[in-house]
Amino acid sequence: MGKKSFMVSVFRFLLLVFLFSCSVADEDPSDPFDEAYFNIGQGYRFAVDLAKYQQLDFNRKDPSLCQVNFEIKGINRNQNELTIRIERPKGCNGSYELVWDGKWQESSPRRMQVYLTGYFNSCTPTSEREIDEIKIDLAKALREPPTDLFTIYLREHCSFRDFNCVGNCNLSI
Repeated sequence: MGKKSFMVSVFRFLLLVFLFSCSVADEDPSDPFDEAYFNIGQGYRFAVDLAKYQQLDFNRKDPSLCQVNFEIKGINRNQNELTIRIERPKGCNGSYELVWDGKWQESSPRRMQVYLTGYFNSCTPTSEREIDEIKIDLAKALREPPTDLFTIYLREHCSFRDFNCVGNCNLSI
């Protein structure tokens, strides 16, 4: 065996060792959001669920999943209280769900992306509209009080409108 052949064999061996030592899906065992959970408040449910988030993301604006035409009219965040004003048809009763995948996007400030969807158990829509206001306690929803004013990127599931609430914000349409 020549010197060149020996070096190629050593290189292949080292490459093989390197490839087997790398792991594609190393999970952080201290990740507090590795399991789905939810928090229920008045008129809403805040869910941390990667699979559900991916389903909403993949099926965004699917008419079969959008029972009622509602839209966000305002977002206000003051420290750990997030208030969302939502316009919906009068006569439609139900609740809303905010779904987060549990992943923080590393930016400055850090950011979370959340989908807003609605579930309406009874609906006789009219041309008249009503406003619902939901108040989310972020300290409860995230299981621990946030120490920073991160960004909340709120996405309407049944439309392609997104809202970027950076820190304390007051957005209205």
